[in-house]
Amino acid sequence: MARNSPYPELEALQARISDLSHLKQNMLMTYAVLGGLDERTAAELAELIGVPAPHFSRARRELEAAGYLECTHTMGQVKFFRLGEAATARQVVVPLLNRPTG
Repeated sequence: MARNSPYPELEALQARISDLSHLKQNMLMTYAVLGGLDERTAAELAELIGVPAPHFSRARRELEAAGYLECTHTMGQVKFFRLGEAATARQVVVPLLNRPTG
């Protein structure tokens, strides 16, 4: 019997990232749940999911290089990210414009 999920996009994301490490899966699901609602630094997100900031930053760079995350903007030296095309399985029609750094 087919189950009707209240969160089909999260289940689809989970299926697309199932081959990644647990850390990377956890990171991507955190970005998916938080969406664009909150701007948090890598250190804050690392603390939220319980990993050392250097491990989080390294994994985030790898996810960005693989297209799972994309940088939305920077504030000074701090970068902010959202799910990328590899995570969403959607082609970005309108590329992001970098907001001024502050």
